[in-house]
Amino acid sequence: MSTPEELTRSILKTHEQDLLSVVRKIHETPELSEKETRACAWQTDLLKAWGFSVETGYKGLATAFNATAGQNGPHICFMAEYDALPGMGHGCGHNLIAGVALGAGVVVKNLLAHHHSPGRVTVMGTPAEEQRGAKIDLIKAGALKDVDLVLMAHPSDDATSPYAGESGIRQFMVSYTGKTAHAADCPEKGINALDALRLLFNGVDAWRQQLTETSRVHGVIRDGGQAPNIIPDFARAEFYLRDFDLNFLDQMQVRFENIAKGAALMTDTTLKFSAIPNPYKPGIPNDPLNQAFFSLARDAGMQPKWSEPSRASSDFGDVTHEVPAMHAYFNITQDDPGIIIHSREFSQAAATDFAFLQMKKIARILAQIAWQFLTEQDFRHKVKEAFHFDKKRVLPRPDTSRLS
Repeated sequence: MSTPEELTRSILKTHEQDLLSVVRKIHETPELSEKETRACAWQTDLLKAWGFSVETGYKGLATAFNATAGQNGPHICFMAEYDALPGMGHGCGHNLIAGVALGAGVVVKNLLAHHHSPGRVTVMGTPAEEQRGAKIDLIKAGALKDVDLVLMAHPSDDATSPYAGESGIRQFMVSYTGKTAHAADCPEKGINALDALRLLFNGVDAWRQQLTETSRVHGVIRDGGQAPNIIPDFARAEFYLRDFDLNFLDQMQVRFENIAKGAALMTDTTLKFSAIPNPYKPGIPNDPLNQAFFSLARDAGMQPKWSEPSRASSDFGDVTHEVPAMHAYFNITQDDPGIIIHSREFSQAAATDFAFLQMKKIARILAQIAWQFLTEQDFRHKVKEAFHFDKKRVLPRPDTSRLS
């Protein structure tokens, strides 16, 4: 009789060509957040062909989907992402995230059927990670209400690694309104909105001295005036605030608002301060899931390493506050220092034979972790116990001693 690991390899081999075809098509036809119509259709068509029950337009999101197989519980969910970046296609490798979810999903579906085991498996399509975090919309709509475990894996320019968590993020649009005037003939009659924006940036620069090493504040000017000889009556900037601690993020937001208000007072401008919807929570690692991933990745020859929490942010952080979850990373660059994530070079790497090989290995590993959760009560208990324990405490800051 075949072991679950042998069956996993056999199932993936059977469906490999269909899987690779979809992953390549998503890569060759990059679509931006909330416009991933073809990527969504290719995945759902394949999942239907594999025997999943598929719901499109899931929870009111046009390019989200939910594909389920099996009955009763426990309920495993593999999350897929598939949106691209402007100007560089799949510079974050989301085509491979979709491939991992599809591959792991079809393995667990077939394992459940082969062993006549209770349990459900879902492949959930989650659009718009790069732009506004649709996972948060799905959570609010109840998409995880009966899910017991969520697994996902993201390609990386660093070593293959378990999930160490990532920083939370708050996003803001700040604008100032003043009054136009001729910049040379009668500047005293104008109110310069761009001056307010410059003072905001200066205030943020001064604030950085009092921030911790793990905090981040960064912004760009969206509007700054029309011509040098016109006093700008409108100026606008977008800012991100990041930290690993939700309480500290609250404090950062208060301070940032005060700096913005101060700039308005100093320039006699009118301030509009708007929070962009769907702030991301810091991600919470789950140690039993991480330990299982590390062991399986090592056995697969992927040379995993334990990493520090990422200073980047993801809407997956919110998932970790709802259910036990893991967002692992897998290397696709073969340690080439010239290839960094969110670049055209990384987009090219996301369509190489090496990337596809790594994707298949990770799909197999996530399927094995899911099967362990489905069939081993002790492992399932440890994963849930770790989740409930971590939710009761504030996510600690990462060790920054190496930065001092």
